[in-house]
Amino acid sequence: MDHPVKVNPRTTVQLDSFTLVGIQRTIIQKDEIDPQTGQIGKAFEEYYGKQLHDKIPNRLHPMRTHCLYFGYSNAQNWQEMKYNMVLGEIVSDATNVPEGMVSVQVPAHRFCRFDCGPGSIPGVVIDAWQSLCQLTPEDFGGVRTHDYELEVYPEDQFDKNNMKFLLYIGIQ
Repeated sequence: MDHPVKVNPRTTVQLDSFTLVGIQRTIIQKDEIDPQTGQIGKAFEEYYGKQLHDKIPNRLHPMRTHCLYFGYSNAQNWQEMKYNMVLGEIVSDATNVPEGMVSVQVPAHRFCRFDCGPGSIPGVVIDAWQSLCQLTPEDFGGVRTHDYELEVYPEDQFDKNNMKFLLYIGIQ
């Protein structure tokens, strides 16, 4: 880790169901170690580089980026873990999903929310995720479900060296 972990106190929250529209990738965790094979960083580069957010209709909070992780397999085995990722925005209506994008309906769910940062991207995000390994169900406020987890990046942040974000971890 290149700087101290900045995961602040947690809050247990219940989020209502929402629909996310964005680009989807299949993630193989062990491939994320190498920037050449990792998909998460490439997806962020594509999303922002091609300004794909501007192509999403019916955005509820323009430029508030959500990175949803779901569909985990082998969640307890870091080397073999696979999951889906959708990077996009919450919408009020997903009837006109742009070509190359998907819509995902996330059911109402209980989460443990962490206020993360500030720090440099991607280090602050990596540090936040790595810090979760040390937490117990009591720390989370419930047993981690490994079904829906997401990062939320506020729409008013543009400094990649001083980024804050919210990390939501699904719990029972």
